[in-house]
Amino acid sequence: MLAIACDKCRRRFTATDEELRVFLQQAEGKKFALVLCPHCGKGSKIAADRIHQALRFSTPPAGSEEPTNPAT
Repeated sequence: MLAIACDKCRRRFTATDEELRVFLQQAEGKKFALVLCPHCGKGSKIAADRIHQALRFSTPPAGSEEPTNPAT
């Protein structure tokens, strides 16, 4: 999760981990991702490094866990 402040209306909102993954895919090859404010609809630029850092400290997606087999 990442707290974001809108550049236009200055209201804060929180993007979920799933939304952050989509934003990071949109920013692939770019320095910034365009994130739309849910309150006013204006786009705000968020650095791809900031999104990547927020995802690094979040929980991994449910489908990406590898099963662990105990050594016998």
